[in-house]
Amino acid sequence: MNKIAAVDLRFLLLAAMLVFLPGLEALKNIFAFLFVLSWLLISKNNNNWGGKWQIIDTIFFLWILADIFVSINAVITHQLSGSNFRDVIRFVLIAWVLSRIYFPKEKLRELALISVFATVITLGYSYYSTGGTLKELHSVGHINHTAIFLVIAYSISLSLFLFDFNNLQKYQKIILFFTTIVLFYASVDSGSRAAFGLIIIISLFNMICLLLKNRKLTSFLLLCGLVSCIGVFFINNPPQSLDRILDKDHILKDDNRDRIRNFSYYAFKINPLFGIGFGNYGEIEIEDIKAEIIKDKGALNLNILQGSHPHNVYYNYLLSGGLLILSIFLWFWFYIVWIIFKLRSNKENEWIVLSSISVLLINLGIGWVNTTLHHEHAILSMFVLGMLISEYRKAEHARSLHLP
Repeated sequence: MNKIAAVDLRFLLLAAMLVFLPGLEALKNIFAFLFVLSWLLISKNNNNWGGKWQIIDTIFFLWILADIFVSINAVITHQLSGSNFRDVIRFVLIAWVLSRIYFPKEKLRELALISVFATVITLGYSYYSTGGTLKELHSVGHINHTAIFLVIAYSISLSLFLFDFNNLQKYQKIILFFTTIVLFYASVDSGSRAAFGLIIIISLFNMICLLLKNRKLTSFLLLCGLVSCIGVFFINNPPQSLDRILDKDHILKDDNRDRIRNFSYYAFKINPLFGIGFGNYGEIEIEDIKAEIIKDKGALNLNILQGSHPHNVYYNYLLSGGLLILSIFLWFWFYIVWIIFKLRSNKENEWIVLSSISVLLINLGIGWVNTTLHHEHAILSMFVLGMLISEYRKAEHARSLHLP
């Protein structure tokens, strides 16, 4: 009983949210809410809100206010739904709250381990339920979004395994070795070209960072051997995603997505400042943007395609929340880059910095061809970035204690 009482309730609720994140949406939402609520109650009771107000707190606060504002504007100005503001508020609050909790490094390690292991278990069920074919993770949805989620989980598993290896217990090393291989395979097996490209980049980046850290000949030879084996395997057994890349004359050329981006641009011009509200992209018809196209082109002769969503994170935030939301979105990522730069020499939780770099590359890289930072993979991204910001707060607090 004493051991149970000693466990931080916030840790238990966050761990439960991560367990259900890839598989059960309703339970994920319940535990996400309880995690935030528990932080509020515990912080009020202890009169400890996790440190002084910083720029990142202003970004989070303005992001939530702007999200609510553009949703109200969508209802009043465009008679569209305003209910989809909850997704943004949910993942922003998870990052914000986690950044103000100073979990010990052992607990952060356990949370990361839970997130990747839960993903692998859900992945196993997905393969089993479809007879060995990867369709999607139940809660994450469409295979392209599942691929994004898998690459993020892979980056967490790989960074934790490589850069916190000496601090891991034996069973944790075994689990991470297993999850890293499984998540690499599943990401490639998803057939997503963007996921395939990013997983190769992330793998090489982590390996190079490990070489720079160790500077041993044996490490270099092992890396060269591993890369060679994987390269030979892909040459002799090219995955679907690689075939799809090689079939393209230009790796960044995609006619359908270009047409969707054309549609998204003119949908943005409906309300450039405040957008049309999140989740309302499907409500916009060609008739709604016809006047803008004719005004710009002189005739309705533009090759456009609506699609189910913008397939581009920048256009998604631009047309959903206008320049208001996009400016906050970009400010957030610039600040994340600045935090990563400030923590570049932090060796205590190096794996968090490396995972955060991967999350940044995934969201802003894959984000050019698909809608990243929303729903489940936004939560997983913000889980990593919340840990990063928490590490920055701790570093800043330690530095302030040593000031004269």
